[in-house]
Amino acid sequence: MGLHGPWHHVRHQQQSLEYLRQGRPPLGPTLRWGWALLRPHRKPLLWGLVTVVAGVAAGLVPPLLLKVLVDDAIPHGRVGAIVLLALGMLLVPAAGGLVAMGQNYLNAVLTQGVVHDVRNRLYRHAAELGLEVFTATPAGEMHSRLINDAGALQTVLNQALLGLVANLLTVGLTLVTMVALDWRLALLAAGALPAFAVPVLYFGRRRYDAVQETQEALARMTAILEETLSLSGALVVKSFGMEQAEAERFARVNGALRAAQIRQALVGQWMTYAIQVLTALGPAVLYGYGGYLVVRHQVQLGTVVAFAAYLSRLYAPASGLAGANATVLGGLALLDRLRAFLETPVRVRWAEPGLAVRPAADMPALAFDHVWFAYREAEWVLSDVSFEARPGQLVALVGPSGAGKSTLLALAARFYDPDRGAVRVFGTDLTRVDRGAFRRAVAVVTQDLFLFHATLRANLTYGHPGVSPDALEAAIEAAQLRDVVARLPEGLETVVGERGWRLSGGEKQRVAIARAILHDPQILLLDEATSALDSHAERLIQAALARLFRGRTVLAIAHRLSTILAADLILVVDRGRIVDRGTHTELLARGGLYRRLYEEQFGRAARGPRVAREVASWTSPTAGR
Repeated sequence: MGLHGPWHHVRHQQQSLEYLRQGRPPLGPTLRWGWALLRPHRKPLLWGLVTVVAGVAAGLVPPLLLKVLVDDAIPHGRVGAIVLLALGMLLVPAAGGLVAMGQNYLNAVLTQGVVHDVRNRLYRHAAELGLEVFTATPAGEMHSRLINDAGALQTVLNQALLGLVANLLTVGLTLVTMVALDWRLALLAAGALPAFAVPVLYFGRRRYDAVQETQEALARMTAILEETLSLSGALVVKSFGMEQAEAERFARVNGALRAAQIRQALVGQWMTYAIQVLTALGPAVLYGYGGYLVVRHQVQLGTVVAFAAYLSRLYAPASGLAGANATVLGGLALLDRLRAFLETPVRVRWAEPGLAVRPAADMPALAFDHVWFAYREAEWVLSDVSFEARPGQLVALVGPSGAGKSTLLALAARFYDPDRGAVRVFGTDLTRVDRGAFRRAVAVVTQDLFLFHATLRANLTYGHPGVSPDALEAAIEAAQLRDVVARLPEGLETVVGERGWRLSGGEKQRVAIARAILHDPQILLLDEATSALDSHAERLIQAALARLFRGRTVLAIAHRLSTILAADLILVVDRGRIVDRGTHTELLARGGLYRRLYEEQFGRAARGPRVAREVASWTSPTAGR
């Protein structure tokens, strides 16, 4: 049926990660993506390369000075030359040390700049992803990308970026210098270099796998921490007495992480041993063969001494290149993980620049036009839904659990886009509307109320930090929050705790209503969740909602009798379809699903005094429209 639902990009990410686990990373795209990360930092990269060349050149001078000292200055008793050469052997390394300091500084600037950009890109991309990604991916997995993966990338860049170039240049220029001094000894020294590739090829793949395994274990650990050490998770754990079980689960994941990190740390030990043997073999052969040539007067002693000095400059970078190769492969694993996440498609894309939201009395404030939507392929949650909410109308959504009411609200808020059909606000398709204009025109009060670990003032003014004191006081009064502010020890400056722990459910709901009042939207999307509140809290919220509804278009999932009775239009939703629509009186008279739901929820008491009390206590949202 041509459906490309929100799970498409989740599968894309899972396939990418599985591709990595199979050890077949797409090298070309990964390297191009890595270069794209470096491109904005060309200036420190260029100057870093300059310092690398200067440092390598400075390192080539002391062995040449040593050769002249041994072959010329000492045999001929040139004291002045001896002093100058000795001074040069001191000053050149000192200058090289200053160059190395500059290289380290530029490397730090480059590395931190890249990691800074990567973290910003990761956060912005995560913020743009649709809600389906957040429901399918543990929060700790996303946090691990920003903290663990980006931190490990920093380590790789520090070790393998300019250092890799320096090692390559050192090996190349040292070989050129050695050939210029004596091609026979240079050939002997270079003969051992291909052997360094053997441990590299053998251990490089294992390094890649070890890094990938370590980062996945870190992601699992972060996910457990997010779940069990947050306030909501801790309450569930304590309520069911699962502290010991969760500690054991953490210990298992922690053990897996320890094992993975040990494998990562030890994977190169045999490689290091092989390189050490090769490094020791070179000088032994050089001194043996070089000594023979000196005795036969085929080469000068100073040349052999200089070659011995150059060997340390040749084999140390060669071993560094071997280690860097493994580090680079580990870095490719990190880049692949980061790239897989950043290439997760964003399903809801806003038009840039978008059309303004222009309220018009002759246009529906909100309209669904033959909307189809599915969270998973072949499982339609909404099927051919069409309705209009006129300016100033209260439209109530009723239906059994799982009928699709919350999905309708989410589409109206543009948390998702429909797979077919269109959602329009004042006649404009939401895919063409400006993001800022839409968010200013629409306010959402969800059933899952969230407050930040911040002051009550900061939570009330979230999204409107510059609101005037008078407007804030008016919102507090309208949302029936004055008693809450007076009760808290520091009033508006009281920190409400994680997820608003210091406030009751009804108080948090009134905070959400106050936020919406400050937002002053043309359209209000409301999921009423008052069934668990006591009668006093419900009356306060009812009064707050009455003020909030005035003069606004409201689409509400109705849980309360007063909302149903006051609604201008009731949409009866069942199995993703609107099966009936009308006013309360019309639907009750027709019978069917609405009447059955109504009587199940409110019972026979709804036909008597309770209806009168609800209606009498309700300030109709249609008043003053």
